[in-house]
Amino acid sequence: MGFKLDYTSLVLALLVFSLMLMVIRLRFEVRVLREDLDRLAARPGQHRPSVLNTPNGESPARVYGQDDERLRVLVAKGRKIEAIKEARQMYDMSLLDAKNYVESL
Repeated sequence: MGFKLDYTSLVLALLVFSLMLMVIRLRFEVRVLREDLDRLAARPGQHRPSVLNTPNGESPARVYGQDDERLRVLVAKGRKIEAIKEARQMYDMSLLDAKNYVESL
């Protein structure tokens, strides 16, 4: 009496394994999102400005933060890198997001 593994069982085992991997990945992503929410909730006065895309692909409408005027002044003075650094600190943005945000001002 030997162990037989047919193709149906093999495919089913691979499917179960891939589903388990997906669940693990999703649980990790949920944990990261919860940590982000906790971090944002700890600083209620600071919110990241959001850039809203229009449905038909026109130029995006921006919701400005309260300190955007300071960023604009820095850019006007040719101090773009300093403006990016400040945007990262003020709005807790990644380097790329801050660069794109400052360039869009």
